[in-house]
Amino acid sequence: MLIGDMSQLLPVIPLSRPVLFPGMIVRAHLSLETEVAAVDVHIETHKPLVVVPPLDPLRVNPGPADLHNVGCLAHVTRMVRLGDGSVRVLLEGMDRVGVKDIKPDPEAGMSATAFPMGTSMDDPVLIDRMSLALRDGLKELIGDDPNLPSGLGRLADLELEPSRLADRVVANLTVPYEDWLAFLSESSLDNRMQMAVELLAKEREYRKIRNSIQQRTHDGLDKQQRDFYLREQIRALREELEGNIHGTDEADLIESKLRELGMPEETLEEALKEVTRMRRMPPDAAEYNVARTWLDWLTSMPWSNTTEDSKDLKAARSHLDEDHDGLERVKDRILEHLAVAQLNPDGKAPILCFVGPPGVGKTTLGQSIAKALGRKYQRVSLGGVKDEAEIRGHRRTYVGAMPGRLIHAVKRAGSNNPVIVLDEIDKLGADSRGDPTSALLEALDVEQNSCFVDHYLDVPWDLSQVLFVCTANMADRIPSALHDRLEMIEISGYIHEEKIQIADRHLLSRLRKEHGLEGHDVTVTKDAVSHIIEAYTVEAGVRGLVRELAKLHRKVARQIVEGNSKAVRIHSPADVLSLLGPPRHIPEIAERVDVPGVALGLAWTSAGGEILFIEAASLPGAKGLKLTGSLGEVMKESAEAAMSLVHSMHKELGIDKEQVEKRAIHVHVPQGSIPKDGPSAGVTMVTAITSLLTGRPVRPYLAMTGEITLRGKVLPVGGVREKVLAARRAGVKTVILPKHNETDLIDVPHKLRADVEFCFVERIEEVLAIAFES
Repeated sequence: MLIGDMSQLLPVIPLSRPVLFPGMIVRAHLSLETEVAAVDVHIETHKPLVVVPPLDPLRVNPGPADLHNVGCLAHVTRMVRLGDGSVRVLLEGMDRVGVKDIKPDPEAGMSATAFPMGTSMDDPVLIDRMSLALRDGLKELIGDDPNLPSGLGRLADLELEPSRLADRVVANLTVPYEDWLAFLSESSLDNRMQMAVELLAKEREYRKIRNSIQQRTHDGLDKQQRDFYLREQIRALREELEGNIHGTDEADLIESKLRELGMPEETLEEALKEVTRMRRMPPDAAEYNVARTWLDWLTSMPWSNTTEDSKDLKAARSHLDEDHDGLERVKDRILEHLAVAQLNPDGKAPILCFVGPPGVGKTTLGQSIAKALGRKYQRVSLGGVKDEAEIRGHRRTYVGAMPGRLIHAVKRAGSNNPVIVLDEIDKLGADSRGDPTSALLEALDVEQNSCFVDHYLDVPWDLSQVLFVCTANMADRIPSALHDRLEMIEISGYIHEEKIQIADRHLLSRLRKEHGLEGHDVTVTKDAVSHIIEAYTVEAGVRGLVRELAKLHRKVARQIVEGNSKAVRIHSPADVLSLLGPPRHIPEIAERVDVPGVALGLAWTSAGGEILFIEAASLPGAKGLKLTGSLGEVMKESAEAAMSLVHSMHKELGIDKEQVEKRAIHVHVPQGSIPKDGPSAGVTMVTAITSLLTGRPVRPYLAMTGEITLRGKVLPVGGVREKVLAARRAGVKTVILPKHNETDLIDVPHKLRADVEFCFVERIEEVLAIAFES
């Protein structure tokens, strides 16, 4: 068949590796049905095969649209059929052809129309020169790299026409796939020869660079082996010296340190194995640095460094009183721990957890405990930690691995029995990297933490001698499994007098120093501090007080620098007003409860206790109960129970039945943007609704708390100390509490109990009698 006859379709085989050029013989394993069908048609009809390279060499089972528009005519010189239906063939390339109209064929798999490309030659002299350059380049390439196939070297001696020589040379070079396609598509012999010469030059350059890299690598390995041999000789010579077996080798120094640390035998044995491995590795190896870093961590840990606890309880009490005013329960618990430690030095330290609102001194209490015990102090912030590796450490297989925060804290402390404050333990998170809360279970369990294993150190570490002190704002946010391992100590907040003492003994002197006022005549009296607490802050702790006092000192510093004053004395509300501006918290209890339908309740929040106004209004022409104020489900149920109780007791309360049934009651709790929940507002809601329906206002400066039942019984509630402190801050004179909460007043300071009248009730009738007392 003539190639120029366009009327016949030729079978097509896609082949990318290698690209077939005229004059080449290649082996190919054809496993696709379309490929085997094309070979069968070729053998039966003697039609030439068209071997076409795909555009993408990585394309699996390419279709007609994936093939190049230039190929090579070929015929099969040998074929072997295999048992799986595939064939192995020897293909001999004949000539370049253009390819068009490639399409599926039911018999040949794929077929196409081929047409001769032709070969143009512009300058025969130039062709001869480039042929000579190709032969010389081949000889030089073989001379530079004798490992090349011998068949490539024989090409230089064969009597081949220029076109065939260029094809054979390029087919044996290591070039990008795109260069092969470009060379196959070129119809001009001049350009093909030029491309062949350039590709051969690139091949020589590539071979030189690769051989240079291999040689440098070989030389580097030889140097490492030589250095290792010399180090072994030096070590052997040192051992022969008079008793000097340590020498100055790095591995020897680490080994001597390990033996002096007093670590357990199992740990020492594991460390010495790593030292032995390190001796066998060259210093510039990556594993050498990993081993050295791990051993450095072991040698820097305080295995036998123990701080002796102070046994002077009076001195410890003095330290606690010096740093903190109030907090008697906390101080008593710390002194109890010191007493037990004296009687049983080998006892396991408990895990203390201070729970309370912000600003009450939970974190600084840990410093005071360390000072009282005479131990080292470290703080670990856990707020927002979500990765378990932050607690347990990373595996040594990771790049940049390091121990967890607990081991870091022990190392920084320099002793194996420090006081470690785990701050904000209720704000731990969890994500796909693990649950750090679960990782803390072993560390904070006194029965297990004697053999705590950090993932990086991978050896047991005794945490039983560490005194852990945790802090949290809300105990109910701590997972139950972790909560069970902690001894909860609640810190409710400070009363007014304690805040004055804290400011006088600690805050003013510190702020005076921070603002550069130590050498100046600046006086802030207790009356001024008292006014700031009452009119500018509403909080359980003292952070707001610190901010206001800092603002006060900044104003004073500016006056002194501007020369407006040399001596500043702040002793009255007028002085505070001139510096801090108008008060931000004005007592409004009397003004807001002087009308029927308003009662004052007490609530507990994570920031301490707060007062809660309950307002009720009637809606004529409607029925039912309407609730507003961002109330939770429990608080809504308390409101419904209060309304049902008023309905059932309308005779006893002197309320007309029709007045209750023919109008809706709207109960509102102000500050609607703040979510509120809990059952303790039950008695307050009954009082507000009764006040509205009877037209009698609640007596002023009265607050109450307690859960109500449908039978009128008042049930006990929690957070009594915080609620009483909030009532005192708001200027409340009388507080109604459930009878069963009477024992909770033990936690309330004596000064506060003397200033506030407490009424204990068991039934709602008693509450209303006190609330409407003239």
